[in-house]
Amino acid sequence: MTLALGLAICGGVQAFDTGLPVQRKKETDFIHTELKVVVDEFGSDADRIPADFLEKVRRWARLYETRDRSDMAKVLESQRDLFESLRQQIRDANLPPDLAFITLVESEFKPKVRSRTNNAGLWQLEPITARLQGLRVNSNVDERLDPKKSTAAACRYITSLRQILGPDASLLVTVAAYNLGPSRLQSRMNTVSSSDRQKDFWHLYSTRRIPALTRTHIARLMAAIIVGRNQERFGFGPAVNTAKIARVKLDENNSGETSALNNEASLQRSTSKLAGCCP
Repeated sequence: MTLALGLAICGGVQAFDTGLPVQRKKETDFIHTELKVVVDEFGSDADRIPADFLEKVRRWARLYETRDRSDMAKVLESQRDLFESLRQQIRDANLPPDLAFITLVESEFKPKVRSRTNNAGLWQLEPITARLQGLRVNSNVDERLDPKKSTAAACRYITSLRQILGPDASLLVTVAAYNLGPSRLQSRMNTVSSSDRQKDFWHLYSTRRIPALTRTHIARLMAAIIVGRNQERFGFGPAVNTAKIARVKLDENNSGETSALNNEASLQRSTSKLAGCCP
C-alpha cells in the first residue's frame, strides 16, 4: 500500500499519538498554564521555565493529591481557618499571601515541630534568625511555636531578604534565599560572571547555583500554590470525589511514576531544615 493510499484510507485519523490519555494531557497542560501564571506573579520569566522544573511541579501536585494528601488537607480543610489567618497576615505585610504555603513545605503545617538542628515552628526559623526578627527564644519561651508571632517574624525576614537582594531579584530568588540562607545564596550568585544573570532565577537554577534540595523546595511550593488555588479540581473542599481519589492512588502505585520523586522527598525529610539558617 502506498503512503498516499494509506493516508486516504486513514482519513481523519491523527498521524501522531504521544501515548498519553487525553485527560492526562489536559491535566499536564493545566499545570503548565497555572505554573506560568504563578511564576509571572513571582517576578520571573514564565516563558523560560525549564522542562525538569515543570516536571517536578507536576509530580509534586500529583503527590499532594495522593500520597501527601493529608498534609494539603490541613491547610485546605481541617486547619483552614488558621491557614487563612496567616494568609491575611502576609497580605497585611504587603507580601503575596500564597507565601503562606511555605509553611506546608517547611513544616508540613505543624506549629510545634522542631528539626534536629533546632529550627522550629511553621516557618522553621533558626533561633538566631528568629531573635533578629524580634521573637523571644530561650530556655523558658520559644515564640517560633506561636503561629501568629512566627508568621509576623517570617514576614519581616522575607521583607528584609527582598531589600538585601535588591529590586531586580525576583520573589523566586527571595524564596531560594529563605530556604538556603542569604549568605549561602549570595556566595553562589557571586560565582556568576555576568552581573545581569547573578539574580536571574532561571540561570541560577539551570546552572545548579541553587542546590538540589532548594530547587525541589521551590518546585514543591509552586505545586502547593497551584493545588491551593484549584482545590476542588484536585479533590479538596466540599465536593471531594473519594472514588476518583482512590483510583488515582491505585494508578500511582501501579505505574511507579513517582518513584524518583519519592526518593527525593525522603532525602528532604531526612535532611535538616535550612530555612533562615544563614542570616
